Amino acid sequence: MAFLLSQSPPYASLPWARYGLALLLSGLAVGFQWLLAPWLSPSPYFLFLSAVVLSAWFGGHGPGALATTVSLVLTSFFVRPAGAPSLHLVSSAFFTGAAALLSLVASRARRLLHEAHSARASAQANGHTLAITLRSIGDAVLTTGPDGLVRFINPVASYFTGWRELDAIGQPLARVLRLVDPSTREPLAPSRLAPSEDRPVQLGLPALLLSKNGAELPIEHTAAPISDSLGRSLGTVIVFRDISARFREEHERAQLLAREHDAHLEAESQRERLDTLFMQAPVAICLTRGEDHVVELVNPLGQTLVGELLSPGCSVRESFSGLDPHLLQLLDEVYRKGTPFTGHEVPLRADFSGTGHPEVKYFDLTWQPWRGHAGEIRGTMGLCAEVTEQVLGRREVEALATDLQRALQIRDDFLSVASHELKTPLTSLQLQLQLLWRALPETADDGQPHPARKRIESTRRPAERLHQLVNNLLDVSRIRAGRLALEHETVDFAALLQDVVTRAEADAAGAGCSLVLQANAPVIGRWDRLRLEQVVTNLLSNAIKYGANQPVEMSVLQDGDIAQLTVRDHGIGIAPEHQARIFQRFERAVSERHYGGFGLGLWIVKQIVESLGGDIRVQSQPGQGATFTVALPLVPPPSGRPASGSHPAV
Repeated sequence: MAFLLSQSPPYASLPWARYGLALLLSGLAVGFQWLLAPWLSPSPYFLFLSAVVLSAWFGGHGPGALATTVSLVLTSFFVRPAGAPSLHLVSSAFFTGAAALLSLVASRARRLLHEAHSARASAQANGHTLAITLRSIGDAVLTTGPDGLVRFINPVASYFTGWRELDAIGQPLARVLRLVDPSTREPLAPSRLAPSEDRPVQLGLPALLLSKNGAELPIEHTAAPISDSLGRSLGTVIVFRDISARFREEHERAQLLAREHDAHLEAESQRERLDTLFMQAPVAICLTRGEDHVVELVNPLGQTLVGELLSPGCSVRESFSGLDPHLLQLLDEVYRKGTPFTGHEVPLRADFSGTGHPEVKYFDLTWQPWRGHAGEIRGTMGLCAEVTEQVLGRREVEALATDLQRALQIRDDFLSVASHELKTPLTSLQLQLQLLWRALPETADDGQPHPARKRIESTRRPAERLHQLVNNLLDVSRIRAGRLALEHETVDFAALLQDVVTRAEADAAGAGCSLVLQANAPVIGRWDRLRLEQVVTNLLSNAIKYGANQPVEMSVLQDGDIAQLTVRDHGIGIAPEHQARIFQRFERAVSERHYGGFGLGLWIVKQIVESLGGDIRVQSQPGQGATFTVALPLVPPPSGRPASGSHPAV
């Protein structure tokens, strides 16, 4: 019951609950007074005193005073005893004094019980925490009482001594903790562990611990007294730890010295290898120290480059007169700023062969700062790698490239001249064929088509094809020379496409292809009519040539300020890896044995389209035909420049 009363109720921290409890208890006292009036009439204040005591016990002084006041009011109005008023006043006075005294006693007793319980709980928690701490630390801990018997042993001490915790508690200290002097092998008496007045705390005493199973363990132990607040001795606490690592340190130190010796030998071997590598390296290496650039190391190739001017111990600043005058300035910059310098294909003249005849060789030169472990600049380090063969080889390649460029220029000049020379007789030949065609009647005397017209027709087509090839060669020479002139005018793209399709129907019919045109609405823009017609003609001819006797579909439409031409065939198609190559000069995606041509048509189309500020794309898969799409701005770009997203003409 005392334990339950000592607990703080959950409403103890709520003022309204404590004072409400006082009112509730006072009301219950009135109710019981009425119910028990026949038996409690001589003592009407008994129940009210109980309400005051309980209110003070559970609520404190305030609720007790409230219960006292409420009880006085209720007894005055509801349970006033019979008799003289003076007697009632005296009874009320006695009740008030008794209630105040009982309220004070009850609240004080309650507080004391609560504080005692809190102190006991805190002590138990601290003891539990201390026990957990002692069990969790890495050192061995053992405590004894005033009688020298073991009171506590943590798991580490239990492991070292070989005693289980339940077996060790209550045993004499000398039996559980058997210690031996490391030097004399004499047992140490337990009295040596007990603190004395001269030395109450013994720190860091070495000893050998004899485990229960007979094993020996070198330890270092510390003993300290335990006393209460009044200074009375409660026993001794002994803390010890395993120091066998110290014994292993000597062995490890010996092993470390041996390894250090081996490492020293290995370092010497590495140094010899590095020295051999340094001296035999195929690059010139020079290491300088300080702002005077005193040479620390220089390998034979580096010595060959500068002769005897730079040798170990010499200052570059004192010997620079025999070197390149820019070398000293370069070294100063690298040393001061710490930024490396790299020179490519630097010519150096020296007696590399040792025959007394200097020669010029080329080197890639690198000077960089030489830094210490802390990052400070100690000096400079120079590396020179010979690239004479690479330089001579590149120059030979450049000479060959120049010759090739000259040959290409000669070829282009020849193509230009040959095209002009071929165009004149071809034009005359075509004119004569046209005159013969018109002069001959359509039918012979037997009513059949005139045989000469058939021969002239078969001759006109190769002549026209040859004329187109000559024009392509002329366009190539103009484009390569940058002389592709454009004359912009207002053009209806749809009408132009219709004209080209009309002229190509005969060729398409001969190839077994039908032409499908979709150009319902006019598409007006400013372009070069002849060049635009050349683009359409080349794309249509290409589709008929590779269409494999399938329909060729063409359309032109306006999308904002862009005119879009689409030419689609259902022929052999183009593999994805060849789609970029077909727009290059003299490139073909098919075999020359089955398809003729120079591979210039699409390249010329691309150059004309890009000159007009547009671009051309192709979508195709092998065996599924090809779709060429040309996008041209309705208004040419200013100053003849291509529109955004296109490429300049070559």
